Amino acid sequence: MILGRQLTAAERRRSQRLYCAFNFVNGVSYMCLGESLLVLFAAQLGAPNAVVALLGAMQYIGYAMLPLGVRRTARRGAAASQADFWIARNVAALVTASAAPIWLFSPPAAWTLLLLGALLFYGFRAAGCVLFTPLLGDVSSEEEAAGVIGRTTGFFNVSAVATLAAITWAMHGWHGREALATIIVIGAMLGMCSSFFVRGMRETGAIRDAAKAPLWHGMVKSLRDAGMRRLVIAWFFLNLVVIMLVPISMLALKRGCGFDDGKALICACAQFTGGIIASFACGPLCRRFGVRRVLTVSALGCATVPVAWMAFPASDCSSGPALWAGLALFFWLGTLFYLIYNATNAAFLIVCPDKKDQVAGSIAANLFAGAGAGIVGSALGAWLVSRAMEWAPALGSASFAAPLGPFRLYFLLLLPVVAAAGAAAASSTGGTAQY
Repeated sequence: MILGRQLTAAERRRSQRLYCAFNFVNGVSYMCLGESLLVLFAAQLGAPNAVVALLGAMQYIGYAMLPLGVRRTARRGAAASQADFWIARNVAALVTASAAPIWLFSPPAAWTLLLLGALLFYGFRAAGCVLFTPLLGDVSSEEEAAGVIGRTTGFFNVSAVATLAAITWAMHGWHGREALATIIVIGAMLGMCSSFFVRGMRETGAIRDAAKAPLWHGMVKSLRDAGMRRLVIAWFFLNLVVIMLVPISMLALKRGCGFDDGKALICACAQFTGGIIASFACGPLCRRFGVRRVLTVSALGCATVPVAWMAFPASDCSSGPALWAGLALFFWLGTLFYLIYNATNAAFLIVCPDKKDQVAGSIAANLFAGAGAGIVGSALGAWLVSRAMEWAPALGSASFAAPLGPFRLYFLLLLPVVAAAGAAAASSTGGTAQY
């Protein structure tokens, strides 16, 4: 609901609670149809590794649909726009579930449908979330913003872990494509229900008014700011690293280590457990050390992931040590991902504090750092994973022997990208923007 005035403290708290409730229910929904389940679903459909790499990039390529969210926000406001697109997003999830029966007739058609459904799913999500950061800035004071962002993602991760644990337990006796398709359908239904919480939020109307302004001029203006440009460049490389690390890590567990769906989902639980801790800790960390330092350390932390895969137990991957190694690795991946996610959004509110500029600034940042990273990551990730499968046998080293070896080589090939992300994050500390 748009009030057309500044919110009182009580109204801010009410809107913050509603967004936390939305994220809590949405966490249940997303774990039924999000990235981890889609990767497992793709593996059940026999999709090639390159298709899985493309699948992981879809959530960033979907940022190309951001302008749809701005147009809807200009008419309905940020909260109502997000609720509308959330319905569309979950309808798109039903398209991905339909790949299961199509696979019986044509596996390539099923893979195509999976990619199309994922693109629409993430595209509508991006259109709905395009003004997520300005909306939270609208319902919180400057001092509250970092903590509110952290709490909302923390609630998401709490429900996500509980849901993944339930799915993992259920899949001990419930396997196959049909089981995963059914879980996706359940998640879509819950996702539609979550939209009612965000629809009830109060907002000032500043975001709606800003969304009516000419978009291109505002985007150019925002990128003229040196602090914004440095943040966008760092954000691009950090997103690129996440795109190329996380989905293929899940695939490596399945095809490189021979984990069944249950063990893979246990590792996904560890990933979101790390996300819980990172989300609640990010606000205090940003206040104490500064957002820039949190981003730089997180970027450097990504360099440990390829090293961890080289040390991953290769013999008897189904054993206890391999499972514990997978749990530790995915806990670390979740921690890094949510530190980056929360800190970049908090940094945006600092470098772009004026609500009139936040709509265009958010679009510019997400198009370049989101859609741009998705396009580059989809092409580069698919190429690297294919080359790693070809090059690993020729190296003649036991470390790169199949089935885990090609994945180890792939992660080592990512080190230059990780180094670029670290350099970009470190260089973003210059200039006058203090974050």
